[in-house]
Amino acid sequence: MPKHIRCACRGEPDCRLCFGRKFYEYEPGPRGWMPFVCPTCSGTREVTVEGAVEKCFTCAGTGSVDPANPPRDDSPRGLIRNLWRIFFGG
Repeated sequence: MPKHIRCACRGEPDCRLCFGRKFYEYEPGPRGWMPFVCPTCSGTREVTVEGAVEKCFTCAGTGSVDPANPPRDDSPRGLIRNLWRIFFGG
């Protein structure tokens, strides 16, 4: 069953992982949640935006995306979710 994971690009339309939707689908394989090569920068850690080379916005310059460690949600709903995980696991 695919899970909806928050993308680190925060809605960037040039993101090749979520295409600007802020979430992407990921289905854990038999080995669980495995990191994969960033589709936006192809693992080079940099993207060219309007002629300037910048750190990749999808992987934050790491070259890979780890679905087991998505970016934090700073909204109140994110706080409740984090507290739920602390006390009840998950």
